[in-house]
Amino acid sequence: MRKTKATTNEPTIIERHNTLFEQIEAAKTADDVRTLVEAIKGFIVSYKSVDKAMTKRIYEKLLNKVNDMVTENEFVYQRINTRLEEATNRAYDFIGEKDDSQAVQSKMLQLMSQMPKVINSNNLNRINKTLNDSINSGVIGSKAVLELLKYPAYAGSISATIRERAFNGSKSAAEHAFDNIKETECKQVRQALASVYLQGYHLRRSQKRLVSFKKPTVWNPDGQMVTE
Repeated sequence: MRKTKATTNEPTIIERHNTLFEQIEAAKTADDVRTLVEAIKGFIVSYKSVDKAMTKRIYEKLLNKVNDMVTENEFVYQRINTRLEEATNRAYDFIGEKDDSQAVQSKMLQLMSQMPKVINSNNLNRINKTLNDSINSGVIGSKAVLELLKYPAYAGSISATIRERAFNGSKSAAEHAFDNIKETECKQVRQALASVYLQGYHLRRSQKRLVSFKKPTVWNPDGQMVTE
């Protein structure tokens, strides 16, 4: 028997249609869409034999909504990804920084004079201490260590830890502040990008499920698709 009217306290087909229509209009997130997909499927199963035009209309309403949301998600993702690339590639502006190249060169020559003529495991502790003392002296000493490490004679025997300490120590307070701000911004943008990506993933899954509703078995027992 066809389901032509609702029982007591059960919403009519028109009421369910209108409620779903409003919910589709108000949908904002992938979770909203996921809930609607199930609701629309139930609506189709219940009323496809009562009013094919109405079930088709509400189905296409949701499908168009999801298609628009997927397109918008992709646009937003690209915009945020571009912002992340810009933030990642942003470099510190050294204009206005004091020219300390002569002081660095002088300190580097001093370090070279303190280095043993033969570098081996026996004097490695002495070398490390000399370099660490230079780094601990401040920006000039750290830059001098970096300059020293450009020479192959020293580069091969110096640990990665000293290189990292020298690199960090060579930065001014302003450059460290810039790095901190950049790191914070990149972290926030990555989080936003991940959130948008996840929304897009779930939206595309719902989109595929909706498209699968076009299969004849979902719509009609006689194998005819309503949406064609």
